[in-house]
Amino acid sequence: MRINRNRIVEIAKELIKYKSFTGEERYVGEYVSNFFENIGVEYKIFEKEKGRPNIIASIGGGKKTIAFNGHFDVVPISDESLWETDPFSPELKGNKLFGRGSFDMKGSCAVAMHIAELLSKEKINGNLQIQLVSDEEKGAEFGTKYVIELIKKGKVKKPDYVVIGEQSDLKIRNGERGILVFDIKFRGRAAHTSNARHDAVNAIVLASKAVLAIDKKIDKFHPEIGSPVISVNMISGGKIHNQVPGECVITVDRRTIPGETKEIVLKEIKEQMNKVLGKKNYEIMNIFYEPANITPRDSPFIKTVSQTIRDVLKIEPEFYVGRGGVTDARFYRYMGIPTIIYGPMGKHAHGPNEYVDITSLEKQAKVYLGLIKNLL
Repeated sequence: MRINRNRIVEIAKELIKYKSFTGEERYVGEYVSNFFENIGVEYKIFEKEKGRPNIIASIGGGKKTIAFNGHFDVVPISDESLWETDPFSPELKGNKLFGRGSFDMKGSCAVAMHIAELLSKEKINGNLQIQLVSDEEKGAEFGTKYVIELIKKGKVKKPDYVVIGEQSDLKIRNGERGILVFDIKFRGRAAHTSNARHDAVNAIVLASKAVLAIDKKIDKFHPEIGSPVISVNMISGGKIHNQVPGECVITVDRRTIPGETKEIVLKEIKEQMNKVLGKKNYEIMNIFYEPANITPRDSPFIKTVSQTIRDVLKIEPEFYVGRGGVTDARFYRYMGIPTIIYGPMGKHAHGPNEYVDITSLEKQAKVYLGLIKNLL
Protein backbone atom coordinates (compact mmCIF):
# COMPACT_ATOMS: atom_id res chain seq x y z
CA MET A 1 0.00 0.00 0.00
CA ARG A 2 1.60 3.21 -1.20
CA ILE A 3 1.05 6.75 -0.03
CA ASN A 4 0.22 9.05 -2.95
CA ARG A 5 1.64 12.49 -2.17
CA ASN A 6 -0.08 14.02 -5.19
CA ARG A 7 -3.41 12.83 -3.84
CA ILE A 8 -2.67 14.38 -0.44
CA VAL A 9 -1.94 17.68 -2.18
CA GLU A 10 -5.13 17.40 -4.23
CA ILE A 11 -7.28 16.88 -1.12
CA ALA A 12 -5.47 19.62 0.79
CA LYS A 13 -6.05 22.08 -2.05
CA GLU A 14 -9.77 21.38 -2.00
CA LEU A 15 -9.92 21.94 1.76
CA ILE A 16 -7.93 25.19 1.57
CA LYS A 17 -10.36 26.67 -0.96
CA TYR A 18 -13.03 26.90 1.74
CA LYS A 19 -13.04 30.05 3.87
CA SER A 20 -13.81 27.97 6.91
CA PHE A 21 -13.23 30.60 9.56
CA THR A 22 -14.17 29.49 13.05
CA GLY A 23 -17.96 29.58 13.15
CA GLU A 24 -18.22 29.19 9.37
CA GLU A 25 -17.30 25.52 8.95
CA ARG A 26 -20.51 24.33 7.28
CA TYR A 27 -19.32 24.13 3.68
CA VAL A 28 -15.94 22.54 4.30
CA GLY A 29 -17.84 20.02 6.42
CA GLU A 30 -20.07 19.24 3.46
CA TYR A 31 -17.00 18.61 1.30
CA VAL A 32 -15.55 16.25 3.91
CA SER A 33 -18.86 14.40 4.27
CA ASN A 34 -19.15 13.97 0.51
CA PHE A 35 -15.56 12.73 0.40
CA PHE A 36 -16.29 9.92 2.86
CA GLU A 37 -19.58 9.18 1.10
CA ASN A 38 -17.81 8.81 -2.25
CA ILE A 39 -15.14 6.43 -0.94
CA GLY A 40 -17.70 4.29 0.87
CA VAL A 41 -16.53 4.98 4.41
CA GLU A 42 -19.06 5.04 7.23
CA TYR A 43 -19.34 8.44 8.89
CA LYS A 44 -21.59 10.48 11.15
CA ILE A 45 -22.05 14.22 11.54
CA PHE A 46 -22.43 15.67 15.01
CA GLU A 47 -23.37 19.31 15.59
CA LYS A 48 -23.69 21.03 18.94
CA GLU A 49 -24.71 24.11 16.99
CA LYS A 50 -26.22 24.04 13.51
CA GLY A 51 -23.62 24.64 10.83
CA ARG A 52 -20.71 23.62 13.10
CA PRO A 53 -20.06 20.04 11.91
CA ASN A 54 -17.85 17.43 13.53
CA ILE A 55 -17.40 14.45 11.24
CA ILE A 56 -16.46 11.07 12.66
CA ALA A 57 -15.55 8.41 10.09
CA SER A 58 -14.87 4.80 11.03
CA ILE A 59 -13.17 1.88 9.31
CA GLY A 60 -12.91 -1.63 10.72
CA GLY A 61 -14.45 -2.72 13.98
CA GLY A 62 -12.06 -4.59 16.21
CA LYS A 63 -11.35 -4.24 19.89
CA LYS A 64 -8.75 -1.44 19.74
CA THR A 65 -9.41 2.01 18.28
CA ILE A 66 -6.94 4.63 17.11
CA ALA A 67 -8.26 8.11 16.31
CA PHE A 68 -6.66 10.63 13.98
CA ASN A 69 -7.98 14.05 14.92
CA GLY A 70 -7.77 17.29 12.96
CA HIS A 71 -9.62 20.60 12.75
CA PHE A 72 -10.77 22.29 9.57
CA ASP A 73 -11.55 25.73 10.96
CA VAL A 74 -9.01 28.46 10.25
CA VAL A 75 -8.19 31.93 11.54
CA PRO A 76 -9.04 35.05 9.50
CA ILE A 77 -6.68 36.94 7.21
CA SER A 78 -5.35 40.01 9.01
CA ASP A 79 -3.85 41.79 5.98
CA GLU A 80 -4.21 40.15 2.57
CA SER A 81 -1.78 42.66 1.01
CA LEU A 82 1.05 40.86 2.83
CA TRP A 83 0.31 37.60 1.02
CA GLU A 84 2.27 36.69 -2.09
CA THR A 85 -0.56 34.36 -3.17
CA ASP A 86 -4.34 34.33 -2.77
CA PRO A 87 -4.78 32.66 0.65
CA PHE A 88 -7.79 30.70 -0.61
CA SER A 89 -6.41 29.78 -4.03
CA PRO A 90 -3.79 27.24 -2.95
CA GLU A 91 -0.53 27.23 -4.87
CA LEU A 92 2.16 24.57 -4.94
CA LYS A 93 5.63 26.06 -5.28
CA GLY A 94 8.26 23.37 -5.28
CA ASN A 95 7.77 21.44 -2.06
CA LYS A 96 5.59 24.09 -0.41
CA LEU A 97 1.80 24.30 -0.54
CA PHE A 98 0.68 27.86 0.22
CA GLY A 99 -2.73 28.88 1.55
CA ARG A 100 -4.61 29.72 4.71
CA GLY A 101 -4.86 26.58 6.81
CA SER A 102 -2.30 24.65 4.78
CA PHE A 103 -0.10 24.23 7.87
CA ASP A 104 -2.76 24.71 10.54
CA MET A 105 -4.09 22.23 9.74
CA LYS A 106 -5.80 21.25 6.52
CA GLY A 107 -2.66 19.51 5.28
CA SER A 108 -2.95 17.04 8.14
CA CYS A 109 -6.69 16.69 7.57
CA ALA A 110 -5.86 15.71 3.99
CA VAL A 111 -3.42 13.09 5.29
CA ALA A 112 -6.12 11.53 7.47
CA MET A 113 -8.61 11.57 4.61
CA HIS A 114 -6.09 9.95 2.26
CA ILE A 115 -5.44 7.23 4.85
CA ALA A 116 -9.19 6.56 5.00
CA GLU A 117 -9.27 6.42 1.21
CA LEU A 118 -6.44 3.87 1.11
CA LEU A 119 -8.02 1.67 3.76
CA SER A 120 -11.64 2.00 2.63
CA LYS A 121 -11.63 -1.43 0.98
CA GLU A 122 -9.13 -3.09 3.32
CA LYS A 123 -9.60 -5.22 6.40
CA ILE A 124 -7.77 -3.89 9.43
CA ASN A 125 -7.23 -5.32 12.87
CA GLY A 126 -9.19 -2.95 15.02
CA ASN A 127 -10.96 0.30 14.35
CA LEU A 128 -9.67 3.45 12.67
CA GLN A 129 -11.52 6.62 13.61
CA ILE A 130 -11.07 9.87 11.71
CA GLN A 131 -12.24 12.93 13.67
CA LEU A 132 -12.42 16.14 11.63
CA VAL A 133 -13.80 18.91 13.79
CA SER A 134 -14.83 22.54 14.03
CA ASP A 135 -13.95 25.24 16.54
CA GLU A 136 -10.40 24.36 17.52
CA GLU A 137 -9.20 27.92 17.10
CA LYS A 138 -11.65 29.36 19.65
CA GLY A 139 -11.64 26.80 22.44
CA ALA A 140 -13.24 23.65 20.95
CA GLU A 141 -16.59 24.11 22.71
CA PHE A 142 -18.36 23.11 19.47
CA GLY A 143 -15.57 20.80 18.32
CA THR A 144 -13.39 18.30 20.16
CA LYS A 145 -14.87 19.17 23.57
CA TYR A 146 -18.27 18.26 22.16
CA VAL A 147 -16.86 15.03 20.72
CA ILE A 148 -15.56 14.23 24.22
CA GLU A 149 -19.09 14.76 25.58
CA LEU A 150 -20.39 12.30 22.98
CA ILE A 151 -17.72 9.76 23.93
CA LYS A 152 -18.68 10.02 27.60
CA LYS A 153 -22.34 9.48 26.66
CA GLY A 154 -21.43 6.41 24.58
CA LYS A 155 -22.51 7.99 21.28
CA VAL A 156 -18.97 7.91 19.86
CA LYS A 157 -16.59 5.02 20.44
CA LYS A 158 -13.88 5.87 22.94
CA PRO A 159 -10.46 5.61 21.30
CA ASP A 160 -7.59 3.76 22.93
CA TYR A 161 -5.06 6.08 21.30
CA VAL A 162 -5.30 9.54 19.76
CA VAL A 163 -2.96 11.17 17.25
CA ILE A 164 -3.57 14.82 16.41
CA GLY A 165 -1.95 16.22 13.29
CA GLU A 166 -1.08 19.68 14.58
CA GLN A 167 2.30 21.02 13.52
CA SER A 168 5.24 19.30 15.22
CA ASP A 169 7.96 19.19 12.53
CA LEU A 170 7.59 15.38 12.43
CA LYS A 171 8.61 15.24 16.08
CA ILE A 172 6.64 13.51 18.81
CA ARG A 173 4.85 16.06 20.94
CA ASN A 174 3.74 14.09 23.97
CA GLY A 175 2.74 16.92 26.28
CA GLU A 176 1.90 20.57 26.50
CA ARG A 177 1.87 23.36 28.97
CA GLY A 178 -1.22 24.24 30.92
CA ILE A 179 -2.93 27.60 30.78
CA LEU A 180 -3.81 29.97 33.61
CA VAL A 181 -5.50 33.20 32.55
CA PHE A 182 -6.67 35.81 35.03
CA ASP A 183 -7.40 39.49 35.48
CA ILE A 184 -5.82 41.72 38.10
CA LYS A 185 -7.82 44.79 39.09
CA PHE A 186 -5.82 47.63 40.63
CA ARG A 187 -7.64 50.14 42.80
CA GLY A 188 -6.30 53.67 43.01
CA ARG A 189 -8.00 56.92 43.94
CA ALA A 190 -9.41 59.11 41.17
CA ALA A 191 -8.82 62.84 41.17
CA HIS A 192 -8.37 65.78 38.83
CA THR A 193 -5.02 65.82 37.07
CA SER A 194 -4.07 68.99 38.93
CA ASN A 195 -4.13 66.96 42.16
CA ALA A 196 -2.22 63.99 40.77
CA ARG A 197 0.60 64.43 43.29
CA HIS A 198 -1.58 65.36 46.26
CA ASP A 199 -4.92 63.60 46.45
CA ALA A 200 -4.71 60.75 43.95
CA VAL A 201 -3.42 57.22 43.52
CA ASN A 202 -2.92 56.36 39.86
CA ALA A 203 -4.18 52.83 39.22
CA ILE A 204 -2.28 52.64 35.93
CA VAL A 205 0.96 53.34 37.77
CA LEU A 206 0.13 50.55 40.23
CA ALA A 207 -0.52 48.22 37.31
CA SER A 208 2.74 49.26 35.64
CA LYS A 209 4.74 48.39 38.74
CA ALA A 210 3.01 45.01 38.91
CA VAL A 211 3.63 44.29 35.23
CA LEU A 212 7.35 44.96 35.64
CA ALA A 213 7.39 42.68 38.69
CA ILE A 214 5.68 39.66 37.13
CA ASP A 215 6.38 39.79 33.37
CA LYS A 216 9.78 38.11 33.49
CA LYS A 217 11.50 34.93 32.37
CA ILE A 218 10.64 32.07 34.71
CA ASP A 219 13.58 29.97 35.86
CA LYS A 220 11.92 26.55 35.69
CA PHE A 221 12.18 23.73 33.17
CA HIS A 222 10.46 20.43 32.42
CA PRO A 223 12.42 18.06 30.15
CA GLU A 224 9.37 16.97 28.15
CA ILE A 225 7.52 20.27 27.88
CA GLY A 226 10.01 23.08 28.41
CA SER A 227 9.74 26.21 30.51
CA PRO A 228 6.68 28.05 31.78
CA VAL A 229 6.00 31.49 30.37
CA ILE A 230 4.04 34.54 31.45
CA SER A 231 2.78 37.50 29.45
CA VAL A 232 0.60 40.49 30.31
CA ASN A 233 -1.54 40.72 27.20
CA MET A 234 -4.32 43.24 27.88
CA ILE A 235 -4.69 46.45 29.86
CA SER A 236 -7.64 48.76 30.43
CA GLY A 237 -7.77 51.90 32.54
CA GLY A 238 -8.83 55.52 32.65
CA LYS A 239 -12.06 57.29 31.73
CA ILE A 240 -11.01 60.72 30.49
CA HIS A 241 -7.77 62.60 29.82
CA ASN A 242 -8.02 64.97 32.79
CA GLN A 243 -8.80 62.43 35.51
CA VAL A 244 -6.25 60.32 37.37
CA PRO A 245 -7.53 56.76 36.85
CA GLY A 246 -8.98 55.10 39.91
CA GLU A 247 -9.07 51.64 38.36
CA CYS A 248 -6.95 49.62 35.96
CA VAL A 249 -7.31 45.99 34.86
CA ILE A 250 -4.67 43.80 33.24
CA THR A 251 -5.09 40.32 31.79
CA VAL A 252 -2.30 37.84 32.41
CA ASP A 253 -1.65 34.63 30.47
CA ARG A 254 0.58 32.20 32.37
CA ARG A 255 1.51 28.85 30.81
CA THR A 256 2.29 26.14 33.36
CA ILE A 257 4.38 22.96 33.44
CA PRO A 258 3.81 19.66 35.32
CA GLY A 259 4.27 20.17 39.04
CA GLU A 260 2.74 23.64 38.93
CA THR A 261 -0.82 24.12 40.15
CA LYS A 262 -3.13 27.10 39.99
CA GLU A 263 -2.56 27.69 43.70
CA ILE A 264 1.24 27.56 43.42
CA VAL A 265 1.36 30.00 40.51
CA LEU A 266 -1.07 32.51 42.01
CA LYS A 267 0.88 32.44 45.27
CA GLU A 268 4.06 33.29 43.33
CA ILE A 269 2.28 36.12 41.51
CA LYS A 270 0.99 37.60 44.75
CA GLU A 271 4.42 37.42 46.37
CA GLN A 272 5.98 39.26 43.43
CA MET A 273 3.34 41.99 43.47
CA ASN A 274 3.37 42.37 47.24
CA LYS A 275 7.04 43.33 47.06
CA VAL A 276 6.20 46.41 44.99
CA LEU A 277 2.61 47.18 46.04
CA GLY A 278 2.11 45.67 49.44
CA LYS A 279 -0.91 43.44 49.97
CA LYS A 280 -3.42 46.16 49.16
CA ASN A 281 -4.71 47.85 46.04
CA TYR A 282 -5.26 44.80 43.84
CA GLU A 283 -7.60 41.87 43.33
CA ILE A 284 -7.09 38.72 41.21
CA MET A 285 -10.30 37.61 39.50
CA ASN A 286 -11.85 35.84 36.48
CA ILE A 287 -9.50 32.89 36.80
CA PHE A 288 -9.42 30.26 34.02
CA TYR A 289 -7.20 27.22 34.44
CA GLU A 290 -6.39 24.02 32.60
CA PRO A 291 -3.39 22.02 33.85
CA ALA A 292 -0.33 20.90 31.95
CA ASN A 293 -0.76 17.42 30.50
CA ILE A 294 1.56 14.70 29.32
CA THR A 295 1.71 11.16 27.97
CA PRO A 296 5.01 9.90 29.44
CA ARG A 297 7.84 8.99 27.10
CA ASP A 298 8.27 5.64 28.82
CA SER A 299 4.63 4.65 28.22
CA PRO A 300 3.93 1.68 25.89
CA PHE A 301 2.15 4.00 23.45
CA ILE A 302 5.09 6.39 23.06
CA LYS A 303 7.50 3.46 22.77
CA THR A 304 5.40 2.04 19.93
CA VAL A 305 5.21 5.41 18.21
CA SER A 306 8.98 5.78 18.48
CA GLN A 307 9.64 2.33 17.06
CA THR A 308 7.18 2.95 14.22
CA ILE A 309 9.09 6.08 13.22
CA ARG A 310 12.35 4.11 13.27
CA ASP A 311 10.85 1.38 11.09
CA VAL A 312 9.03 3.63 8.62
CA LEU A 313 11.30 6.65 8.23
CA LYS A 314 14.62 5.00 9.13
CA ILE A 315 15.47 7.79 11.55
CA GLU A 316 15.75 8.11 15.30
CA PRO A 317 12.59 9.80 16.60
CA GLU A 318 12.85 13.25 18.12
CA PHE A 319 10.63 14.83 20.74
CA TYR A 320 9.08 18.24 20.41
CA VAL A 321 10.01 20.41 23.38
CA GLY A 322 9.12 23.91 22.36
CA ARG A 323 6.92 26.93 22.52
CA GLY A 324 3.67 25.48 21.27
CA GLY A 325 0.32 26.51 22.71
CA VAL A 326 -2.51 24.36 23.95
CA THR A 327 -4.19 21.93 21.54
CA ASP A 328 -7.16 19.59 21.54
CA ALA A 329 -4.79 16.87 22.76
CA ARG A 330 -5.32 18.08 26.32
CA PHE A 331 -8.96 17.00 26.36
CA TYR A 332 -8.02 13.41 25.60
CA ARG A 333 -5.15 13.37 28.08
CA TYR A 334 -7.53 14.64 30.77
CA MET A 335 -9.57 11.49 30.02
CA GLY A 336 -6.50 9.32 30.50
CA ILE A 337 -6.21 8.43 26.81
CA PRO A 338 -2.62 8.16 25.48
CA THR A 339 -2.33 11.06 23.04
CA ILE A 340 0.35 12.69 20.91
CA ILE A 341 0.70 15.49 18.43
CA TYR A 342 2.43 14.31 15.27
CA GLY A 343 2.27 16.62 12.31
CA PRO A 344 4.11 18.23 9.42
CA MET A 345 6.72 20.88 8.84
CA GLY A 346 5.83 24.30 7.51
CA LYS A 347 5.77 27.94 8.44
CA HIS A 348 3.67 31.04 9.14
CA ALA A 349 0.61 29.44 10.74
CA HIS A 350 -1.94 32.22 11.41
CA GLY A 351 0.20 34.65 9.40
CA PRO A 352 0.71 35.72 5.79
CA ASN A 353 2.20 33.25 3.30
CA GLU A 354 1.35 30.21 5.40
CA TYR A 355 2.63 27.00 3.85
CA VAL A 356 3.07 23.32 4.58
CA ASP A 357 5.97 21.11 3.50
CA ILE A 358 4.62 18.41 1.17
CA THR A 359 7.36 15.86 1.81
CA SER A 360 6.61 16.06 5.52
CA LEU A 361 2.92 15.35 4.84
CA GLU A 362 3.95 12.25 2.89
CA LYS A 363 6.14 11.09 5.78
CA GLN A 364 3.37 11.83 8.26
CA ALA A 365 1.01 9.64 6.25
CA LYS A 366 3.53 6.78 6.21
CA VAL A 367 3.88 6.97 9.99
CA TYR A 368 0.08 7.02 10.37
CA LEU A 369 -0.18 3.80 8.36
CA GLY A 370 2.56 2.27 10.49
CA LEU A 371 0.73 3.21 13.70
CA ILE A 372 -2.45 1.54 12.47
CA LYS A 373 -0.48 -1.64 11.84
CA ASN A 374 1.45 -1.58 15.12
CA LEU A 375 -1.23 -0.40 17.55
CA LEU A 376 -4.33 -2.27 16.37
